[in-house]
Amino acid sequence: MEVCNTRGSFSSYLYEIRFIILFYVIGDWASTVYALPQGIEYNPVPAMILENYGIYHLLLIKIGFIFLLFYVAPTIKASEERWALTKHIIEFVGIFVTVNNLMVVWYGNSLIQALGFV
Repeated sequence: MEVCNTRGSFSSYLYEIRFIILFYVIGDWASTVYALPQGIEYNPVPAMILENYGIYHLLLIKIGFIFLLFYVAPTIKASEERWALTKHIIEFVGIFVTVNNLMVVWYGNSLIQALGFV
């Protein structure tokens, strides 16, 4: 019976973070795959992972992040506002980096470069 509750709990967690999965995991990873031939990775952590281990390890790390978030979610969920803020920040980062990568693919210039950060 306990396994069923855990599975249901994980399923509901995945539904709760669906936009994190869509933008931070899938969107960022897929757009990075397509943008890398046309630009370089400016973030030093993903750049090191990509250089030393390859693109699929970056995906594994993002999936690992989802499991880590599941592990710490009960602590964060102690405050409903903190959980909502955490989810929205990660979603925003995912949307931002996905748009940034797509701009590299479509326009040859990233959002970060257009804003003058690099």
